[in-house]
Amino acid sequence: MQLVRILLPIDQHGTTEACAAAAFALASRFRIEVEALHPCPPAWQRLPYSSELSPFAVQELIEVEREQASLEKRHAKAWFRKMAKAFPKVKATFAAGEGLVGLVVCKYARMADFSVVPGAGEAEGAFWSDVREGALFSSGRPMLVVPQEALSKRADTVVVAWKDRPEAVRAIVAAAPFLAKAKRVRVMSVTEGDHDDGSLAAITDYLTRAGVAAEVATVPQGSRGVGEVLVAEAGKQKSAMLVMGAYGHSRLRQWVFGGATSYVLRNATVPVLMVH
Repeated sequence: MQLVRILLPIDQHGTTEACAAAAFALASRFRIEVEALHPCPPAWQRLPYSSELSPFAVQELIEVEREQASLEKRHAKAWFRKMAKAFPKVKATFAAGEGLVGLVVCKYARMADFSVVPGAGEAEGAFWSDVREGALFSSGRPMLVVPQEALSKRADTVVVAWKDRPEAVRAIVAAAPFLAKAKRVRVMSVTEGDHDDGSLAAITDYLTRAGVAAEVATVPQGSRGVGEVLVAEAGKQKSAMLVMGAYGHSRLRQWVFGGATSYVLRNATVPVLMVH
């Protein structure tokens, strides 16, 4: 199957400069389209909770919120037109979906090859948290996190974070188009002590047989968290992309327990392709 579409979620102000540039550059590189999506909560979901509001006041507030939603959509569409004009050779479409942000993003992400979103440190708040939740944990599709400081979008070097888990295997499969175009592929395992289950050699052998000349790297975790090791090692490579499985099950779980996924979402300095 060939690639078809990149999903670019945006709010009324668009998205970060790095995300927009990455989405359109990758669409041009793979000769596919960009679909900019503006998920918009319906008017009734924006109402403040109050048991003292009269039906008349509620209706009046709904009308105000409808006007606000319409204004946000116009702003988002204006941003999209500006971006599409800057990349005239890339096929680009605009969509607006009304509903819970995470569910809207999930619906559209399932019909895209991957979504391009900013990191947690650059786009905070409920809107972007819901965007990442829908794109990563609900859609079953890959999510490409593009930090603002990512200077290169080519991903000449792909660093694969290996762990003998289904999420890591799915991430490698999702990264196939990037692996095929990479000049260098580095399969990295973060280890505790001298334990070696043999899976690193096995996955590297599989990739070699599949036509991907992959290097093997074993990095001791030491006193650092796994996420910290992944960010540091990927950051050492020139024009790199990190590919990894995402192991959290919800924002609450990640907030309570931390974990590599949360750390990478907030601290990565290179584009990261994640799959849950």
